[in-house]
Amino acid sequence: MQSVPTFFRSIALAAGLMALAVHAQPFEGVVEFTKTTGPVVTSYKYFVKGDRVRIEEIGARGEVQGIMLVDTRDKTVTAISPERKLYMDVPNMRLPKDVVVTVQKTSEMKDIAGYKCEKWLVKSPKEDRQITYWVAADEFSFFVPLLETLNRKDEQAVFFLQVKDNGGVFPMLGVEQKMDGAEVSRLEVTRVTKAAQKPTQFEIPAGYNKFERN
Repeated sequence: MQSVPTFFRSIALAAGLMALAVHAQPFEGVVEFTKTTGPVVTSYKYFVKGDRVRIEEIGARGEVQGIMLVDTRDKTVTAISPERKLYMDVPNMRLPKDVVVTVQKTSEMKDIAGYKCEKWLVKSPKEDRQITYWVAADEFSFFVPLLETLNRKDEQAVFFLQVKDNGGVFPMLGVEQKMDGAEVSRLEVTRVTKAAQKPTQFEIPAGYNKFERN
């Protein structure tokens, strides 16, 4: 039988752990990253607040070229054109891509964008692809639902969704290669900013018209 002091220490420890769990808030802020495919480099920003993500594609001069508003709870995507002041519902009609991968989670670590990142190696010889992810854990609970809602066919997204226990992490660097080592694409985070986001950022701006397909 536990002594009284030991019993109270156990209760205090359990209460402390519960308090940590309660105060572990989901990430809210901005993630900036680049996507490199061959000679083409494109910059993006994720603005994150709860179940909502605003994705901005940034031009070479720093202007916003396109916006997507993603609601991961309702599984909806709205595309916005700032230049034409139009918005459009994006239907999700793509069938999920079924791939077989092997996953190796290593103990190798690297510092990227202010985070300690762990190396994950995901391979599919059948697809002639291997992707090295350097992932950071910081309550990035929005990321997997975001990938599921967007339902993209690119390997960087498809392979990540095949990894078990992938919740709460974000790949600060993802390098896609063919099995012979030739690089295909690279996603690299350049900055992560934690800050409260205005709800209006995730709404269709006033005065924008809906684009209807004929």
